[in-house]
Amino acid sequence: MTIYRYIVIIACFLFSQYRASNGLQETSYDGTCEPIQVAMCNGLVNYNTTKLPNKFGHATQAQVYWALQPWWPFIDTGCSDNLRNFLCGLFLPKCVGNNVEPHYPCAETCKKAKVRCKKQMRMQSFKWSKDFRCGKLLPKDSHRCIKPEREGKKKQNKEYNLCQKNTLPMCQGIPFTFGSLPNAYLQGDQSEIAKEMRQYQALLSTRCSENLKLFLCGVYMPYCIEGPKAHTANNANNELQDVDNKIPFVVPCREMCQEVYDQCSKEYHKLAGGLPWPAKLHCHRFPTSLEYHYKHRTNASTGVNGDRMTCTMPLPN
Repeated sequence: MTIYRYIVIIACFLFSQYRASNGLQETSYDGTCEPIQVAMCNGLVNYNTTKLPNKFGHATQAQVYWALQPWWPFIDTGCSDNLRNFLCGLFLPKCVGNNVEPHYPCAETCKKAKVRCKKQMRMQSFKWSKDFRCGKLLPKDSHRCIKPEREGKKKQNKEYNLCQKNTLPMCQGIPFTFGSLPNAYLQGDQSEIAKEMRQYQALLSTRCSENLKLFLCGVYMPYCIEGPKAHTANNANNELQDVDNKIPFVVPCREMCQEVYDQCSKEYHKLAGGLPWPAKLHCHRFPTSLEYHYKHRTNASTGVNGDRMTCTMPLPN
């Protein structure tokens, strides 16, 4: 099973939890602005506050959280520079003042996202929602909607970059300095990944777990570690030489994930206004540690098995 098919299966499962009503609803504009907390949108769109209920009838960001889950694979693969703005703007409209109608995406924002992503969705047996009707949205010249961004060249990660320098700001100072991209969510741009990781800075500040940073960095940019030295004969003098044996795509083990979850989920719940632990960080996504480990010189242990994903655990102090 390819990683693309695996991600789409997850998306289809989550889509079964999608509770949007048939068609957009008229909503009241009473109420006040509230900070955006949903991980898919927090700090990743060009506005920070929203107003609910939205036109799907979602009254809380917890409801929006579940409604948006089916769409994260397509946002991460980067089929359109406007898909995140469109989806976040549709479910978490931009608040422009109390008791004032919030701004939804412009019709042009919708059309750009649809044109760029519809083919990829169709290839994965995933349909553009009938509720996402671009013609029902305001045009950008109304100046009362979220305008589209210029679409860049499509980024396609056809090949995995087995080992590259990890330049993510949050990951500086961890034992591993190299990582592999794209990650399990098909994100391949370190600058875009860094933007998404910023939303965990407040959680890191609580010091809820000493392994939180190691876990997050391994999720967003799986580690490239040095394995045992391999030996090969030098053709010139037939002497044995050591050859680096790098192991790419080493992710955190499920045990590390569970430890971080147990120690940090309550803090995240409070910081995120009651939202659940992010779906990308659910522990069932990660392999368990393996029976045999070898010690890595950067004070971590790793397990290797040809039939299973390699994972890493910190060694006890």
